[in-house]
Amino acid sequence: MVSDTRSRTASQNGTADRFSDAVAFVRRFFSGTAKQRSRLVPKAPLEAIQAAALGHDDPFVRRGCLFFLDHYANDQSMVVFAQALHDPVDFVRNAALHSLACEACKSADLCAADVVPGLIDVLDHDASVELRTKAIPLLLRLSGQDPRAKPAVERAAQNDPDDLIRQAASDGLRGRFVAPRKRYERRQRRHARTARRQQEV
Repeated sequence: MVSDTRSRTASQNGTADRFSDAVAFVRRFFSGTAKQRSRLVPKAPLEAIQAAALGHDDPFVRRGCLFFLDHYANDQSMVVFAQALHDPVDFVRNAALHSLACEACKSADLCAADVVPGLIDVLDHDASVELRTKAIPLLLRLSGQDPRAKPAVERAAQNDPDDLIRQAASDGLRGRFVAPRKRYERRQRRHARTARRQQEV
């Protein structure tokens, strides 16, 4: 029992040491003023931050690292964002999804071939209904550049187990605005209340 405890402690300490430079930098960066941040960006330990975005034990640290990479090293971190789509925590995957598809944060043109496979994987397999919903308009936006994008949305419109995602995918395919998940949920509740009132009359 003692040896197991020591082993876990050593492992945790090793993880902390491995990512200490990244954590220290990110904390210092986000606590600084805009002027201080601009001076710190060129000094960023980029490889350490990329590693921490995928491997740190704390999901808030992983998200913070992704946020930094999204805004200051997006083009160099596309592989990291794609891997982070498999993070076990929803809000980390959400950050990765945004980072992967955010054109405003990229200095180079968005390469659909780099982005679409990850988005399709989210739409086909992610456990979060919110993330699957968010993937729909991103895929449709890239459908003119990658022939795999639109069929993935068509599959979701037919086969997704969640009726609101099927509705969102159908809306998108018809050229309608794909609303945030909560708006579909509110609309569903309104329809349910209306149906109950009609039954009571």
